Amino acid sequence: MKKSLCILLCCIMALLSFAACEKGEGVPFLTTKSASTTTVKNTATVTFPEGFTIIQIAERLEANGVCSKEDFLKVCNEPYEGITIDNPDERVFLLEGYVFPDTYEFYLNSDAKSVLKKFIDNFNDKITPEMKQKAVELGMTIDEIITLASIIQKECDFDISECANVASVFHNRLKSPSFPKLESDVTTFYIKNSLGDYLGYQKDAEGNGLALEKQSDEIKRYMNLYSTYYCKGLSAGPICNPGLKAITATLNPAETNYYFFLTDPSGVDFYYASTISQHQKNGRTAGLF
Repeated sequence: MKKSLCILLCCIMALLSFAACEKGEGVPFLTTKSASTTTVKNTATVTFPEGFTIIQIAERLEANGVCSKEDFLKVCNEPYEGITIDNPDERVFLLEGYVFPDTYEFYLNSDAKSVLKKFIDNFNDKITPEMKQKAVELGMTIDEIITLASIIQKECDFDISECANVASVFHNRLKSPSFPKLESDVTTFYIKNSLGDYLGYQKDAEGNGLALEKQSDEIKRYMNLYSTYYCKGLSAGPICNPGLKAITATLNPAETNYYFFLTDPSGVDFYYASTISQHQKNGRTAGLF
């Protein structure tokens, strides 16, 4: 009788324990300490700063175990539905500019296409219908806006608050027949520095870049397509992945009559000018000329 009663009590306790569990949980009094400490984290939270290039993003993804650099670079050179690019053959990376910088959580060892989708979905969420309409009013495509925003992003890396003023300089130049070239250093740095190792940019024993005529045909081609000291108007495509502030400034530039700007060696203090003589004076003040 006592033995039967004990068995009955055990059954009741087991039923009560099951009833206390939430869906998907185990039986509380059967969970051991060792079992609760063997949970393996299978995700990574990764932050990508504004202005990162696709190569920098790919390297950070690989370093955090999300996907391989090689796989990510590969999918970033494939067409993506909803993103219109008129000159794909002129791009180093087809989707440079569209891999939106932000903080993301990824599963470890993910498929590169699913990783890219997170970035592109975020980009599409950030670019509102109002922003697209503003681009139309400026007479620019979204791809042109992102290209210009990427240049502004890199020019303002040390002080993002200057974006609207820098944007005004480039917009003024784009509208003026007197300034067919934007002459932005950062577009040259994209080929020399950001993509230097990837494209095989040649340097001397001291690490200084060789003259363009001594570079490969591929380097010469991309330098002529991207460097705004060589090409007229915008570079062939974005030179980084700009953040929302740079994109917003590109769509809403300050109203100025500036055609020139420069920064001091620290990159913090900006100087603007409407004439070349004032620009040269600013250069001397900044300690550049």
